[in-house]
Amino acid sequence: MKLTELKVALAKQILESDDESELRSVDMVLNQGFSFEMSDDQKAQLDAAHSRYLRGEGKSYSREQMVRRVRKAVRG
Repeated sequence: MKLTELKVALAKQILESDDESELRSVDMVLNQGFSFEMSDDQKAQLDAAHSRYLRGEGKSYSREQMVRRVRKAVRG
């Protein structure tokens, strides 16, 4: 997806959303300087978790479950 298409898609999602928590999360990311850069150690942990998942040892979550988990983590 090109950058312009991504911007339009995100703007549409924001305009169509009535979920205050979702909109506040977007606001936090855009306006409070959250960084999603991972350290080398974090990348290694993610790679290890992915390897466990591929071997059938890890957990997996549906999109809905992940949205709930992220929202809970953001709220504190």
